Amino acid sequence: MPLQRARTRLRRRRAWLNRVWRPRAGATTWWAWTESALLPLLVLAAAWQLSPADPLALRGGFPWVWFGAWLAAVRYGAGYGLLGAALYAAVWWWNHGSFAAPGAQFDFPGEFFLGGTLMTLVLGEFGSAYRRSERLHRETAADLEVRLERTKRRLFIVKEALATLEQELVDRPLTLRDALLDFRQLCAQWQREHPDADEDDRIRLPQATGFLQLLSQSCRVVESAIFVRDASASRGWRRAASLGHELPDLDDTHPLIGTVLENRHAAHIAQESLGEADTSDWVYAAVVRCAEDGEVQALLAAHTMPFMSFEQTNLQRLQVLVDAYRDFVEREQGVGPLREAWPEAPIELQQEWTALTRLGRRARLHSQAVLWTLPQSLNPGQRARLEQAQPVESESWLIDGAAGKAAWVTVLPLVSAAALNAYLQNMEETLEAVLGEPAQDIEPVVYTVDAAGSFARLRDDVRQHLRGGD
Repeated sequence: MPLQRARTRLRRRRAWLNRVWRPRAGATTWWAWTESALLPLLVLAAAWQLSPADPLALRGGFPWVWFGAWLAAVRYGAGYGLLGAALYAAVWWWNHGSFAAPGAQFDFPGEFFLGGTLMTLVLGEFGSAYRRSERLHRETAADLEVRLERTKRRLFIVKEALATLEQELVDRPLTLRDALLDFRQLCAQWQREHPDADEDDRIRLPQATGFLQLLSQSCRVVESAIFVRDASASRGWRRAASLGHELPDLDDTHPLIGTVLENRHAAHIAQESLGEADTSDWVYAAVVRCAEDGEVQALLAAHTMPFMSFEQTNLQRLQVLVDAYRDFVEREQGVGPLREAWPEAPIELQQEWTALTRLGRRARLHSQAVLWTLPQSLNPGQRARLEQAQPVESESWLIDGAAGKAAWVTVLPLVSAAALNAYLQNMEETLEAVLGEPAQDIEPVVYTVDAAGSFARLRDDVRQHLRGGD
């Protein structure tokens, strides 16, 4: 246990050091300005100790004191680096003008400050370009990772469905598909019953107790709880929902919990990596929600599970449900305005539009949506052929109307102009082959996924077409 506590303290210190020395892209403005002032001041302090008569190294061979301002410019931008240049100018005035004898003349080192300021501007532009490129790759990789996890869950559902056809699983009260459908109904019911709920409550843990009951029915989790990080709690964690009695408090020093917090992956007592550590309090743990900087904000911990529940298929089912809940919580963030504007729209379309809008606003990565107004509803074969023609990274929805018409909506994330034109051309050829008639009358409407306004225009166009309007 002392070794485990030492590792926990080391992990916390390392996380604090990463936050200080490597601030995330969303670092607050006050911290950026503070660090941009501290870096030049630290360099000046060192220079003052080395040469009190010439702290700016005006008579030196190389103006190394500019490194403070240059480092701030690379980290945050040219404007923050200019703060260091202003501090250097203030130091020069204080050293040569404020305490100078009356009538003394000093030549302002214009070449020194001009060269340093120009280098600060150049490095600031380089730093800005690098951060934009880094954010582009980071956000793209995060979006692809989310889509990959979603695809893996769908493949596992298909795999289990095929296995269920081969043998009867009489010891399981629910199939995975039934469990996921019940989970969606629980969250939808919670939203209907709490239309005016606080946005934070809606985001973090919608229907948390019902989700624990769902895990108990489908995966035989007897006693469990969901904890959220709370600095005011005794051990830094507050119990948000629980199923069972006399559950222990969550402790970061627990071997199982510490493993999950460090790796941000699910862990259970049957893993060999835990060794012979004491895991009597908790037998399974998984992350429910993470902040943007990767810090775990909500954690699911199971206290009691039957021994036979640790077989591979049941653990996979449990992980799929936890991932589905985590994905739903993250994708529901900010969906409220779109859902109020178009309540009957597919839930997945609302969530995808919101996520891509947030991505475009945060990282300036733009996505497009295309509406195809079809003159007739599609049979299963036609729909399958259209789905095969969609790009792998896209999401599509078919919306049928009472007038016999249909609307096909496709969202293309992070698409370029050339890729969009290629998609439109390929889709027109596919529609002509599927419908068996010329597709000149089916004019696609392209929307930029940027805000609720474009979503409202999509809603109006779909409603007008499905009602039979021109």
